[in-house]
Amino acid sequence: MVNGFTPRKGTTTIGIKASDGVVLAADRRATAGYTVANKHVKKILTVTSYCAITIAGTVGEAFNLADRVRSEAYMYELRNNVRMGVKSIANYASLLINSKKFSVFPVQIIIGGYDSSPELFMIDFFGSLSAEDYVATGSGMHTALGSALNRLKPNLSLAEAIPIAIRSISAAMEWDTATGEGVDVVYADREGVKRMEEDEVAEYIAGGHI
Repeated sequence: MVNGFTPRKGTTTIGIKASDGVVLAADRRATAGYTVANKHVKKILTVTSYCAITIAGTVGEAFNLADRVRSEAYMYELRNNVRMGVKSIANYASLLINSKKFSVFPVQIIIGGYDSSPELFMIDFFGSLSAEDYVATGSGMHTALGSALNRLKPNLSLAEAIPIAIRSISAAMEWDTATGEGVDVVYADREGVKRMEEDEVAEYIAGGHI
């Protein structure tokens, strides 16, 4: 539940901030009511070379929001000859959602990236922005957070955070019917945003690293 609003769209996404980076993870299942509409949805979208967002909610609206944020970040860099900070990107996305003053914007997103340091933000359906150390969204968020909280600790490294994120989404896939079809993982460190290959994620799971 977010500010009294319970997400009705099925998905699970999680973000964890580490000392040297940020990891974002999500499942791949898209649902329409009780129907599995798509089994290969990318719910983690790259906004810039150093920042990515997860999406939960109405897919079309979320992709439109990501496109607008991506365009603004690109234009900002062209105008100012300097990269738009992750916090500024999050603020812009928050303003876009908040502009729907008289209705709920049907997306909930996590923004993670690395500029001078790791940054992680959550924006709810009403445009409220908050900085987080860890956060989850979607119908499986409670299961994901429950799994993560057992393993989170101060000064967590990115190498430690990645398997925690994978484990959290895997737990949600077991207990939330709207979550499934595998785990996508994207992380950001001082070298930029990287998406893990499916076989890399599979190795984590098969090798018992989670």
